[in-house]
Amino acid sequence: MTSPGDGNDSRPTMWRPTGTQVALSLGALALAGALIAFVLPKTTGTNWSQAIEVMGRLRPVDVLAITVLWAVGLWLYTFVYTGSLPGISHSKSLALNLTGSLVSNLLPFGGAAGVANTYALTFSWGFSGVATSLMVLVSGLANLLMRLLLVLIGLVALHLSQANLSAAGGQITLGTVIATAAVTAVVVAMLGSSRFAGAVGSIGDALLSALLRLLRRPPRQMSLRDSATEMQRRARPLLAKGWPSVAFGMCSYYATETIFFGIALHALGAQLSWLEIIAAFALSRVLTAATVTPSGVGISEVGTAAALVLFGTPPAIATAGVLVLGFYTYLVEIPAGFAGLVWVGMKRSWRVRRIRPEPGPEAT
Repeated sequence: MTSPGDGNDSRPTMWRPTGTQVALSLGALALAGALIAFVLPKTTGTNWSQAIEVMGRLRPVDVLAITVLWAVGLWLYTFVYTGSLPGISHSKSLALNLTGSLVSNLLPFGGAAGVANTYALTFSWGFSGVATSLMVLVSGLANLLMRLLLVLIGLVALHLSQANLSAAGGQITLGTVIATAAVTAVVVAMLGSSRFAGAVGSIGDALLSALLRLLRRPPRQMSLRDSATEMQRRARPLLAKGWPSVAFGMCSYYATETIFFGIALHALGAQLSWLEIIAAFALSRVLTAATVTPSGVGISEVGTAAALVLFGTPPAIATAGVLVLGFYTYLVEIPAGFAGLVWVGMKRSWRVRRIRPEPGPEAT
């Protein structure tokens, strides 16, 4: 896809699924449905009649509180876009989030289609390809850091909780905390120093070359060192100005989801500490990266329910809890995404003919 604003007049178009993508989507959704319908109750040791009975414990006030927190979380996430794409409004950011989630929730490995959707919308609103590329880069790095932090937070919460872990399990948890903290520190250091980014890239080049020689494959022309330093050069100026907004949006979004997950579990009858809830939620979000199914649906529910049972939650309550979480973080986002598409189509005033000028050196 050609990025707008780089000297080419090609206009990016809104994402439309191909026949192959439709087939992949249907197959992946069928796999996700099978995981939830058969593997989830088998993993937790319950059945659907028990889980449905437990779901009836949710009172209207619980549903209202969860729904409000979900909606507030969506709006809070708009700060990630306003911090990484200067000039975009919160309304447009919300539309961008809704429509992008629709694509990623329908397709396995839906990230590329989501990026195409982002370019098409921002182009129609007057933003250049360079500005959009920086937004995609910065928001992607922020999501990567957040997932690393979620692993770290979840493991620390698990280690501090009263969960019944064996001695070996505790040592594994502590070791994973240290390893995750080290990886997070490396990513942060790469963003802060071009020299460090280049050094990490050089190590990557050496490891990749050794692997290719081992596999007797021809050497690749791409340089990880050049890619790492270019990433740092382009992302650092924008992060220097926009990081408070990006960090606030990312952290507050996941905080609202953690809170409504905890509200749901307690309303269903789970006797869990907030440390255990945080650990289970962190695991669920990390498992969404398993893009074999759209947004990791099915895989996330099975893994999270298993963790809840490990923490002592009754199987039916664990199953019902992850279904509530999955409903708000996956299923309801599909009709919300279609509503976002309709909203974008109705907002003709958002469309402009003139491309915003590329940011000069002083702006970046």
